[in-house]
Amino acid sequence: MVVVWIVIGVVVVIAALLTVLEVQNRRRAKLLATLEPVDPTVGARSLADAEAQRAMTQGLATAAHPGTTGVAGGLAGS
Repeated sequence: MVVVWIVIGVVVVIAALLTVLEVQNRRRAKLLATLEPVDPTVGARSLADAEAQRAMTQGLATAAHPGTTGVAGGLAGS
């Protein structure tokens, strides 16, 4: 009989968890529906800007420390 009550308890806990997750999902969907659509070029522009900044930083680091290649044991000037 104890096993039956344990199984019923586990089923109730799982059902409560699924209910809570579904309520959160519906709230999140409602909040996302109120947002304005995003221009797809914004993401591409941000990625291009980030890549340009990374390339500039890498170029400055290479100019400041000649001979470093990012690999341990690199010799200066080689």
